[in-house]
Amino acid sequence: MQLLIADDHDLVRETLAAFLMTEGFDCVEIVATLPEALAAMRDRVFDLVLLDYAMPGMHGLEGLSQALSISGGRPVALISGTTSRELAETALSYGAAGFVPKTLGSGAIAAAIRYMI
Repeated sequence: MQLLIADDHDLVRETLAAFLMTEGFDCVEIVATLPEALAAMRDRVFDLVLLDYAMPGMHGLEGLSQALSISGGRPVALISGTTSRELAETALSYGAAGFVPKTLGSGAIAAAIRYMI
């Protein structure tokens, strides 16, 4: 399973990718901004794209909409340090495959990703 992880914090992005690789995922690409994520999505097919809700270029759920429009129907999910039920429900109503709070434990994040794919 090939993943794209987009998060503006190096530590989060790199740690999440390293952990997910130990769980059997291929973190094919990690980027820091929405424009980089969109460019990667145009160049390659991913089984799942994880976008940080508050990284550069996202402009809230507008960035999710842009990613969904070029995803080819493949799942795009949000990860966020800012969590609220309203935000998660709105993201899902936009078409997100899921909403993963960064406060979840590593096992729960891996399970959530398996569920979304």
